[in-house]
Amino acid sequence: MTFDMLKTVMVAAITLMATALLVPETMVAADVPAGRIARVNDADVLRKDLDREMKLVSLKLARQGRPVNDDQLKRYEGDIRETLINRTLLLQQSQSMGIDVKDSLVAKALDEFKAAFKDEAGYQKALTEMGFSEEMLKGQMRKGLTIKALIDKAVLQKVSVSDQQVRTFYDENPNLFRKPEQVKASHILVQVPENADETKQASALATIQGLKARVDNGENFAALAQEYSDCPSKAKGGDLGFFSREQMVPPFSDAAFALEPGQTSDVVKTRFGYHLIRATEHQAEQTMAFNDVKEAISKRLRQEEEGKKIDAYLEKLKEHADIQRFPL
Repeated sequence: MTFDMLKTVMVAAITLMATALLVPETMVAADVPAGRIARVNDADVLRKDLDREMKLVSLKLARQGRPVNDDQLKRYEGDIRETLINRTLLLQQSQSMGIDVKDSLVAKALDEFKAAFKDEAGYQKALTEMGFSEEMLKGQMRKGLTIKALIDKAVLQKVSVSDQQVRTFYDENPNLFRKPEQVKASHILVQVPENADETKQASALATIQGLKARVDNGENFAALAQEYSDCPSKAKGGDLGFFSREQMVPPFSDAAFALEPGQTSDVVKTRFGYHLIRATEHQAEQTMAFNDVKEAISKRLRQEEEGKKIDAYLEKLKEHADIQRFPL
């Protein structure tokens, strides 16, 4: 979470420039200047900055359940260096255009970042994990906001998406706007592991069969689910909402989609245990109306166009820049 919150503040500019990881203009094979990994015009890109960014990438991957060792992380070095070069170029361009960010905007960004944590201790822990002091964090925020201001002024103001473009995309991509057949259903689960012994399996089966008999005798399905179900949905009377076939395991989907609204299934066995399923509503496959998706299409097309414009803008800056890369 901490890494993603930092990116929320800075990504408006930094992830945009990361879309343009271009082929190096110049690679210097001579002696590597101490502590430097690249030079952009008259500015050095430092190894310590690359190491800090690498640490942030490592934190993000770990929080996504994809931890990497040092050797695996090294694969990202080249791309991260390009991001640092892009950032330096954009900051230089911001300076040449007289673009600055007010202290109040940086303070607001810092307050928003802090608000994501329960207390000061959590905030300080995040800084430690990222290897930042608060002043360093504010400096990164200022750079990100400055780059965002440049991109907004020099690039994004020129981006537009017409109503006709939106309509054409909708008409030419019908598969993107099809909603599959769906069922709204509730269930009661008596949980038992697949590898449970016969005694436990038999006990669970007897329990669900007893509940089935009570439902058949007219007892309230939702009330029984609240009392006996082992699924978190018990808090809502077993209600699972709408789901498509692919969202559930096949035995469950097969049974649910075979029911008419108001019907209750026989006992259904899945890897989670034994279920009773009651269907409450059935929706046939349908195509989403244009008016319901046109805003999302417009946003998607605009983002794609923005990416292309930013790539082109960075390439133009690089054409007029003196960029040297030193071996990592």
